Amino acid sequence: MANELTAEQLTAVNKAIYADNKIEAIKIYRSATGKDLKDSKDAVEKLAAELKAQNPAMFMRQRKQVSSLAGLMLWAAIALIIIYFASQWK
Repeated sequence: MANELTAEQLTAVNKAIYADNKIEAIKIYRSATGKDLKDSKDAVEKLAAELKAQNPAMFMRQRKQVSSLAGLMLWAAIALIIIYFASQWK
């Protein structure tokens, strides 16, 4: 699979996978190889599994960043609710 892509194309696919953008990775792979959608999807999913096995920290870091953002958004929503009710209670 990886030997069907140039080093540059493989890097682009890997970056898309690490960014949790499998659709973009599939588009790049499909464009580079000329394979159909199903074969491209299967190849990208296989590559993503290999990358996760080789470097799970890259995927854990991404998950941590997403959960940090979700936590921040939750606290902001709570703060806005408190401000709203405090302003209504006069």
